[in-house]
Parts: sequence; C-alpha cells; structure tokens
Amino acid sequence: MNKKNEGIYKVFNTHKGFARTKDILVSGIHRREIKRVRDEGVVVRIKRGLYRLSEIPLISNQGFIDLARAVPEGVICLLSALSYYDLTTFNPSVISMAICRSTRKPKIEYPPVEFYYFSRKQFEAGIDRIKINSSTIRIYCMEKTICDCFRYRNKLGLDIAKESLSGYLKRKDRNLEKLLEYAEICRVKPLMQTWLNAMI
Repeated sequence: MNKKNEGIYKVFNTHKGFARTKDILVSGIHRREIKRVRDEGVVVRIKRGLYRLSEIPLISNQGFIDLARAVPEGVICLLSALSYYDLTTFNPSVISMAICRSTRKPKIEYPPVEFYYFSRKQFEAGIDRIKINSSTIRIYCMEKTICDCFRYRNKLGLDIAKESLSGYLKRKDRNLEKLLEYAEICRVKPLMQTWLNAMI
C-alpha cells in the first residue's frame, strides 16, 4: 500500500469500503487528497459526496450495494430484479431503480442506472429486503416485478414480460393469488389473467 494513502484506506475500512466527503475531511484529510486518490483510481465517486474504495472485492450485484448506499429510498426493479431472480435471459447493462414520483431524481455517477418514477401506491407495494454481504438492498418481490414488467411492456417489450411470467409459472414457490394482487395494484389484472389463461 502506498504510504501516503494510509489515512484514506483507514477511513474507508472504518466505513466498510464506502465513505462520504465529510467522513474523510473529519479524519484530517484535505480535499486535494480526495481529488488525487480519485484521479489515481484508488476510489470511485458514486455521487457527489459519496465514494467507494475501488479495490474492495467486487461481488455479484455490487452495483445494487453502491446504489443502496447512494439512494437508500430507491428500490431495485424491472429488468434488474428479473435478472436477480433468474426470470430473464436478458443481461441488463444498466441497473433499473424505482423512486417515488414525488422524489427528486438523484445524480449518480456510478454505476449506470435508469430511474423509474412510480406513484406512491405502486412504489410502496411488494418491497422485499435482501442481504448481500453486510448490506441491505430494497428490491421488489418476484410477483410485483413481473406485474411492473407488464405495466412497462411498451418500453421493455412484451417478450420480456412473457418470458418472466413463463419462468415464474415453472417455479414451485409460485403464488398466483399474490401475483394477481399485485396485478391489481399495477393496473394490469385483465392483461395478466389473459396471459395466465394462455400459459397454464
């Protein structure tokens, strides 16, 4: 380890690989040092005032962890949630995150993210909390995710929504009652019933 970076590493290790500008400054490190380690690639800026140590071992879904730190009120949704549940063969390069319609759009520099604005009722329904390492991630449950994909079928494509439903119907833990409950909230119940009748 570079001797002059010792102080920086100490701050980041105290905060599990993440640190805010104020945490770094409080420890007596100058702003120009933050700029230097960022330019050298020692840290990655996730958003203004929030950094991650570049060399922390990246794990699957590291982007979810980064976003959970940067936008704690956001919820992983649509293609990213489908991918997490193995309900799509599509491999998204951008993370999909839902935020409530009344929220201001966060300015995120990393990882690549697309925000979707949900009405309060649709935003608050079906949120699960999952643990990835020591971080808690908010993500929509499978049933809510599938309904959201049908709701956004014009943007994502009907094929993705159908593929997710088909994969879900093959699962032992499927719950059609729960699925239709979320279909009602997402205002896609008649459409969902049509596809269920065709697939079952």
